[in-house]
Amino acid sequence: MNEELDNLSDIIVEIYLKNMKFLEENYLDTYNSVDELSKKIQTGEYEIKYSLEYIDGCFDILSLENNGLFYHTNSYEDADYRKEHANFTKDGSLDLLRKDQTGIKLVVSQEYKDVMPIIEYMNKTVDFENIEFQKIYKYIFIGTGLGLHIHEINKKLNPLVTMIIEPNLEIFRLSLFMIDYSEFDKGNKKLFLSVGDSQLKRMSILGAFYQYHNYMNYNIKHHLLLEGYNYIYNEVVDFFGNNSAMFFPYKKVIDNLHRTIEFIKDKSRFVNVDLIHEKKILKGKKVLLISAGPSLDNYIDWIEEHQDKFVIICVDVILRKLEKHRIRPDIVVSIDPSELCAKYLTTDDPKYLDNSSIIFLSQQHPDVLKVVKGKHYVFSQSMPLVSRIGWLGSVTNVGAFSFKVAVHLGADELYTIGTDAAFNQDTGSRYAADSSYTQVEDIDVKKAGNELVSIYDILEVKGNLRENVKTNRSLLPFKESFETTKYDLESFYKFKVFNLSDGVYIEGFNPLKYEQMHEKIEYFPQKEFNVQKEIDGISEILEVPDYSNDIKIINRIINKVNKYKDLKIDSRDDLLQKKLDIMLWILEQSKGMTSAMFGNIFLQYIELSDTYINFLLNLKQKDLYTKESLVKINLMWSLGVVEVFKEIKKIID
Repeated sequence: MNEELDNLSDIIVEIYLKNMKFLEENYLDTYNSVDELSKKIQTGEYEIKYSLEYIDGCFDILSLENNGLFYHTNSYEDADYRKEHANFTKDGSLDLLRKDQTGIKLVVSQEYKDVMPIIEYMNKTVDFENIEFQKIYKYIFIGTGLGLHIHEINKKLNPLVTMIIEPNLEIFRLSLFMIDYSEFDKGNKKLFLSVGDSQLKRMSILGAFYQYHNYMNYNIKHHLLLEGYNYIYNEVVDFFGNNSAMFFPYKKVIDNLHRTIEFIKDKSRFVNVDLIHEKKILKGKKVLLISAGPSLDNYIDWIEEHQDKFVIICVDVILRKLEKHRIRPDIVVSIDPSELCAKYLTTDDPKYLDNSSIIFLSQQHPDVLKVVKGKHYVFSQSMPLVSRIGWLGSVTNVGAFSFKVAVHLGADELYTIGTDAAFNQDTGSRYAADSSYTQVEDIDVKKAGNELVSIYDILEVKGNLRENVKTNRSLLPFKESFETTKYDLESFYKFKVFNLSDGVYIEGFNPLKYEQMHEKIEYFPQKEFNVQKEIDGISEILEVPDYSNDIKIINRIINKVNKYKDLKIDSRDDLLQKKLDIMLWILEQSKGMTSAMFGNIFLQYIELSDTYINFLLNLKQKDLYTKESLVKINLMWSLGVVEVFKEIKKIID
């Protein structure tokens, strides 16, 4: 028996050392975390909570806190059981193709104009009630335990791209003794690891998993090991719900670029990122960011009294409320492409904004520009069309974009109010009184049933100024937007953010109560800031690019694809190879175009169209892959490509 244990000990140590070498060469952050933990265990700096035990012929994890076992059964039998229930159907997966209300047909939308023929074809030919795949391309494991089930499921399904998430570093370390992690990264396979990470870092790694071979993102298989990790599963669901190519049609990108080009032709000013970083116009200033959350009402009179101590940056929807309280913002930020922004920026006093500056994203509706005619405004590119002037990026939340802009402009001490991501805890209002937009929630709504998940479910989460606050799923993305923006910015800038809002707690934002803020303000100097002069110093009028060569390239691409669409197709593999060949040729041609965005639009079309096509070509359903069908699929895809480039040509011709 002792000899058997000695042999087992040698084997698992060998596996551990092999894994550590693999991590050191490929996942250095994870390697460093495990190595540091191991050293602390050896020196006694860390008191272990779990130990690896060999009981009745199998390994288990013993909790030293309660003397309980992780598996409560034979761990090898548990892995076999989980393997048996793993399959090639949609069971245990996120189905990312948008379905209609019946759940058995794909949504047909004008947003997918050039992909619609493919979608309509699939609705006629695919049996969506009995889906079985030939291969599994993407798999997410949430929780490792000893990793035995991961090893067995991987052997059975052999996914091409795997993500393994384990929030407990000590548990993950024990799994390194049991399975060979290099198996997930051999040949053309790819592994993504998130071990002991913060929620923000975990989402960043999930984003890399999503972007890797993104044309495979039609179905994501997953396995949740422990109910206690269900919060991570919910994070994954929310991430794919917010980031799927289905929700960001390339057509909108073309529309945004068209508006940007029109603003350039109109001789509007655009911010230059190099000048922004050089001049740091907000460095050393006290910057107050005003969003539209309901807690602004508690501060509105105080802000009126002390507005001369801050550079005030506000979102467009709250502007009219500020006007009523005689608060003049230095910078107003407006990013929504909707014509509603015209209403937000319409003030009672036509001279109210005479000394302010407006920062737009270059996707603004033409009606908005009519309202601010004669006012001081600049654009930040909504897409990196003109590479020379740089790109600040974009976020969907105007409040988070205001924060992003302020930090880029050099702000190192920021105060936020109205960044609630929650509704008024008494009235249910989502916005401050007198905002240009109003919405009220029923704060007593209860979930209809455990099986139903709604964006209007009332949730209690950690508060900023109180222990808990009520919010719902439709508001929490505002919190996540601020957190993600801060996470991205702090890699490049040093700054502090103080949050005065009586809403949800935002990671990295320092809570600050009214009394504390009232004490601090006494030591703030008077503001000295000529916003229009400073903004002029970091912006410029652009020359309209010469797109004549781009039009020649587009015509060449259209002619080539028109010939390609009539090629003979013999098999699925033949279709995929010929389609890949023409895609690579198009991308090579697009390198000669004025802006990389034109090639990126094609890639966005590919991500969307190929998500559908690869789903179709991966089904086991009979009679889907006759030569006639494959020729039809190729024709529809080709015509879509032609239309995309015609639309690009239209906006630059």
